[in-house]
Amino acid sequence: MSQIQGSEVLWIELDGWMAKLRFSACHLIPNHPKCGRLHGHTYAVNVRAHGIRNGEFIIDFELLKEMVAQICSRFDHHVIVAENDPRIHITKNNDSAVIVIGDKTYQIPIEDIAFIPIDSTSAESLCVYVAGELARMIKTGDHRVSRLDVRIDEGVGQGAGCTVYLGGDNNEEYGTDNGDVRGSL
Repeated sequence: MSQIQGSEVLWIELDGWMAKLRFSACHLIPNHPKCGRLHGHTYAVNVRAHGIRNGEFIIDFELLKEMVAQICSRFDHHVIVAENDPRIHITKNNDSAVIVIGDKTYQIPIEDIAFIPIDSTSAESLCVYVAGELARMIKTGDHRVSRLDVRIDEGVGQGAGCTVYLGGDNNEEYGTDNGDVRGSL
């Protein structure tokens, strides 16, 4: 049995539940009958990185875990607010934010809010945002990661995922251009 060293497209995977790549946060989905009320989840971030080895690794597990943990820490024990959601009016004062959604008005200390430049705090939108942040972090290093599959679980058994194509040496394998993002469940 022969092997071609260094040209195989491989992948590594982090299970957010097992690797403790999680965050607990509060959010709401405006105008949704159930999720329109403030509520919280314990989210887990699962990642699969595809690529060709650079030496021994596609990317070192510990480095990838560090990157994901940095992203999770931005949201942990915060109220997540989608800054680009047209259904939300946000007024930031010195130490608090007033958030108006229809008939509801919330006043929350700024330090308790994670403002994210997305259009919704749905698992789908959070996933695309996290995948983009992770892709930017990976691109700054000397890694041969060409594709990321990221899934955000908002509890065990339910979540949303997306795929980000980073470009690089083996993009022909996937037939995509740099920065292509595709969502899936």
